[in-house]
Amino acid sequence: MDAFLLDLKYGVRSLWRDKGFALTVLLTFSVCIAANAALFAIVNSVVLRPLPLPNANSILIMSNEYPNAGVIGINNSSSGDYFDRLREMTVFESQAVFRPRNQTVDLNGSPQQIRGMLVTPSWFRLLRVSPALGRAFTEEEGEIGNDQKVILSHGLWRQLYAADKSAIGRELRISGRPFTIVGVMPPDFNFIDPDVRLWMPIAFTAEEKTVHHSNNWYDIGRLKPGATLQQARSQVNALNKENLERFPELRELLINAGFNTKISPLQDMLTGGVKGTLYLLWGGAGLVLLIGGLNIANLALARLALRRKELATRIALGAGRVQLMRQLILENLGLALLGGLGGVVLGAGLLRTLNVIGLEHFPRAGEVRMDGTVVLVSLALSLAAGLFVGLFPLASVSKIAISDALHEDSRTGTTGKKSRSVRQLLVAAQIGLAFALLVGAGLLLASFRRLLQVDPGFNPHGVVTASVGLPRSKYPKPEPLRDFMNRALPAIRAIPGVSLAGATETIPLGGSHDDSVILAEGYQMKPGESLVSPLNISVTPGYFEALGISTVKGRSFDDRDNENSPRVIIVDERLAQHFCTSPGTPKIF
Repeated sequence: MDAFLLDLKYGVRSLWRDKGFALTVLLTFSVCIAANAALFAIVNSVVLRPLPLPNANSILIMSNEYPNAGVIGINNSSSGDYFDRLREMTVFESQAVFRPRNQTVDLNGSPQQIRGMLVTPSWFRLLRVSPALGRAFTEEEGEIGNDQKVILSHGLWRQLYAADKSAIGRELRISGRPFTIVGVMPPDFNFIDPDVRLWMPIAFTAEEKTVHHSNNWYDIGRLKPGATLQQARSQVNALNKENLERFPELRELLINAGFNTKISPLQDMLTGGVKGTLYLLWGGAGLVLLIGGLNIANLALARLALRRKELATRIALGAGRVQLMRQLILENLGLALLGGLGGVVLGAGLLRTLNVIGLEHFPRAGEVRMDGTVVLVSLALSLAAGLFVGLFPLASVSKIAISDALHEDSRTGTTGKKSRSVRQLLVAAQIGLAFALLVGAGLLLASFRRLLQVDPGFNPHGVVTASVGLPRSKYPKPEPLRDFMNRALPAIRAIPGVSLAGATETIPLGGSHDDSVILAEGYQMKPGESLVSPLNISVTPGYFEALGISTVKGRSFDDRDNENSPRVIIVDERLAQHFCTSPGTPKIF
């Protein structure tokens, strides 16, 4: 221990003499570790860390896909599929379906749109979570007539009732209907959508329990102990095959569409879209650290060249080479550790900057933080980098020849040929890695530039949007909704500064849409041809004009298109070309 402390003291004194070298190494380590720490914090929270649920890896999501019809990656199933799987798939200990949906909540006499989630009563049991106050839904509350119950998030409970425990049992009007509050979730509870603030039970009708291929629910299941993902896939494939025989009228259509059910861990569904991007960015940060390490190694070799006479003199006076190597290692590890600590601090600041510029759009963004795991990994990475940097001077110390070193230093003040060769090799490696990183960054920026130049098909300049939440108790069918918009749009167009206005179920690139299959009347499908399922939305007259979208052929919607006129649609050029051999009016079925 005394020898270690003595070496440490000597290392500190040596670095204090070379303040410029020490400061350069500290700053380089800090900046490189900061980038790695911030990106690892995101990767760890979003991709690596299991969902904050008990035994979350056993929760699977089942989603129907129709690749030949263009329907993949929707992560949805139908209510009929849920009840079939509930009956036939023995690999699960519990199953549930859910769907986020905005709700209009009466907040002290003022309606406000709040994000809610419809769930089967089994949902809480499957997740193995319970309300912090009150209770979860009972199975009876998943039946028609018993479903007007609600569980609040902790934040909504505090907002509405100031954390008053007597809120349990009170009524809350949601979409014009009274709901009884039966529970309040824990303050840290979050499942998939952090904006969800209340949960309501689903009550399926007898008809809805037999609906297949509507695909408007998320269907999840928790595996029994010892059950495997492969067993779940085998059971769902067997069930799909059985259903093809039960519904012979759909058999050929489904086979041609390539119908299958994908089963994957729930976490993969959440992170699949960003996992590759995050790993790519983290890899880039790793290259930056490697380049920084090579730069520091080069500086260390240059510093060692200036200390060769000092080291040779110490060896001549009896100092062991092992002792000198130990001191050099301590110097490098000490600088690396200090740089790692500085990098963690800078990384935390960088993480806050990323939050400002849109990190909240990542899945599980609310869980991203600089926790103990991130700090330990960052410090371990910095120590590994310090050890890597120290290997190059160690090799030189082990080969120091006292007479040659003194002669070389006194004659030229420079290193020998071997040291120069090593330094040149480090410089070449550094330049090569920097060039590779620069090329990758250039390609990424070029791709991003091309992405920004892609014509979205509409003109967003000067367009503002607003969402309208209408209570379903007053607007249960499309006709009342249409009447409301027919009254609202003329008033909106009369607002000073508004030239055009329209309404739609979802804004462009909003991510919410219908994907019903369509077929043109009179079109003769070829043997083995699949139905097509293009994305489609409902819009009002004025929608295309407000977005600056012009029709290639035909006309836009106008006042002639009402509930008393024949139903009409507008299709894009690709769909029109698909059915061009047999013109007709496409219809949805």
